[in-house]
Amino acid sequence: MQPTREEQRELLRKLAPGTPLRQALDRIVQFGRGALIVLAPREEAERLIAAGFELNAPFTPEALAELAKMDRAVVLDPELRTILYANAHLVPDPKIPSRETGTRHRVAEQVAKELFCPVIAVSEERRRVTLYFGDWRYELPDPQALLERVGQALSILERYRRDLREMLRDLGRLELERRVLPIHVASVLHRFLSLFRLEEEINRMLLELGELGDLSARHLSALIHGIREEFLLFLRDYARDPHRSPEELGEALLSLEDKEIGNFEKLLSILGLDELDPDQPLAARGYRILSKIPRLPPTVVERLVEEGGSIDQIARLSRRQLTRIKGIAETRARAIQYGLARVREGYTFSLEGF
Repeated sequence: MQPTREEQRELLRKLAPGTPLRQALDRIVQFGRGALIVLAPREEAERLIAAGFELNAPFTPEALAELAKMDRAVVLDPELRTILYANAHLVPDPKIPSRETGTRHRVAEQVAKELFCPVIAVSEERRRVTLYFGDWRYELPDPQALLERVGQALSILERYRRDLREMLRDLGRLELERRVLPIHVASVLHRFLSLFRLEEEINRMLLELGELGDLSARHLSALIHGIREEFLLFLRDYARDPHRSPEELGEALLSLEDKEIGNFEKLLSILGLDELDPDQPLAARGYRILSKIPRLPPTVVERLVEEGGSIDQIARLSRRQLTRIKGIAETRARAIQYGLARVREGYTFSLEGF
């Protein structure tokens, strides 16, 4: 059984550089020693302890590093407040399969599976730290190497963001002419989801970096600012299921497996567009474009969509027809027409952060 993503993130958070547990592990590696550390409640760990001594001492990085010099395991409570046992001889079920060849790592994997708890193994020869939690195995990377990976991923994310902006600009012109096809919607959705998937991966790496990743975290925040709001507006424009909100549709799309986000039919089915003729133009409601027009309140946007039905129809409304809509006077009508004309000419509005 695999731990949930949140359980994985919580464990990585405890092991980020600068945390007490990571300080202890860094000391152990620096000493050139191996270690086996179990994070489990007392009653669970005692099921597998055949020998050792009960300690019940406060957890500190220095104490853990010293106790790890012994050959056997150290047991900590899951909250990392107390060192429960030291020099513990663990006897997991030998029938539990393990891919590891070394004794320490094999025991670590078997204990993690039997108790479904985090177990940390430090290799004396390779000076590497490996995490086990149920069937999940993860080797902690070197922080500097991880920082380089984050930098590379941020560069890719910046390109994704630039590509998405260009796709949305082109989509805006097609929307005003009602020339959007299902393939256009699926392509934009795929780019959104690829970007969010990469953001999730970067966040996981930043979690492992702890305070070392603060600068990269600020860079990431700047790159994704405004994109999630744009995603929800896009869904609001095209979703055909009246019983699901844009937020619910977004969750359904974000929960897809990696291989599924490249399946355009799957993406369109979530929006209720999979049964349509692939050559049939789609009408966008217009929330995304109208939200970019300065000083146009959401209530007025709603009335515009109700009146016109789609952005191409709204664009055909005369100034007189626009002023008949509640909340739209002459000045606002001119701003709407000017804004839509700019979209038609291929200009993009200045959405903050995107």
